[in-house]
Amino acid sequence: MKKTNKKILITGGAGYIGQNLISFFLGKKYKIYVIDNLSTSVSLNSKIKKNVNFYKMDLAIKKKVKSFFKNKNFDLIIHLAAFSGVQEFNKNILKSFNNNVLATKNLVEFAFKKKNTKLIFSSSAAVYGKVSRDKISEMHACEPVNYYGLSKLASENIIHYALQNNKNNYAILRYFNVVGSIVDFKIKKKINSLMDVISNKIKRKKYKINVNGNNFDTQDGTPERDFIHIKDLCKIHEKTYKYLGKNKKVVLNCGSGERYSVLRVIKAYEKKIKKKFRITYKIVNPDETQTICSNVNQIKNLLKMSIEKKEINDLIKDYL
Repeated sequence: MKKTNKKILITGGAGYIGQNLISFFLGKKYKIYVIDNLSTSVSLNSKIKKNVNFYKMDLAIKKKVKSFFKNKNFDLIIHLAAFSGVQEFNKNILKSFNNNVLATKNLVEFAFKKKNTKLIFSSSAAVYGKVSRDKISEMHACEPVNYYGLSKLASENIIHYALQNNKNNYAILRYFNVVGSIVDFKIKKKINSLMDVISNKIKRKKYKINVNGNNFDTQDGTPERDFIHIKDLCKIHEKTYKYLGKNKKVVLNCGSGERYSVLRVIKAYEKKIKKKFRITYKIVNPDETQTICSNVNQIKNLLKMSIEKKEINDLIKDYL
């Protein structure tokens, strides 16, 4: 494959999604630059570190951001840098909120002096808050129920305002539950998803797990989630970048359009390992969304991309 001269900057690139995106775009022969302050991630894996330009920097520090972008231009910036996950976020709400919002504000102020620089921002389905059983489209009202979701919505609004004035093309991608890996090495994560929690318990031979309630209006009473495989998410980023070549802006849900319950996921693990978990159903997070599922028509219609339905075994295989 011929090497492209296109330059991609990935902020927060040392995280789980970031390292998968780096691996994906390196395979497409893009030149990759990475910014990360390493506060919620480990350093880049040695297999990809040698192929990128890495800068340890905190995007919340305005003077450092201004100095960094003074003589640098990129074709695309993928902005992942943020405190993420409600539990991690809530350890220090003020610090986390300010970090997410300030990092975004500083980035849009100094990184988009050239109008050909495009932005893809990683937002979250958390901006929607509690929803009904209907599949959620991008037009659904945004009413976040936690500060993490609010920080993402605030960042979205900063981007809409600033880049609309700057005339830069941009995309807001609202991630649902991202799982799996396309890389051939394990990425250490400080923020654990459901899949990580279960697989870590299996590794430690601790077969006890709590589910946040079992009396919801769902198929089996436990919370339901829309899981998207990282492979599909990487393809969405590539197709979104191409879409922005001719279009001003887009907001896209990044989900699979399918929902699986927490209990169903646990049962799939049990079947694989031939071992039963002792399950409790204590509600520890009363604000948790009971069920959520993405309407993926925008991805199909605008990006001309279909997301193949994946069974639970396809989603959990990277964790065993």
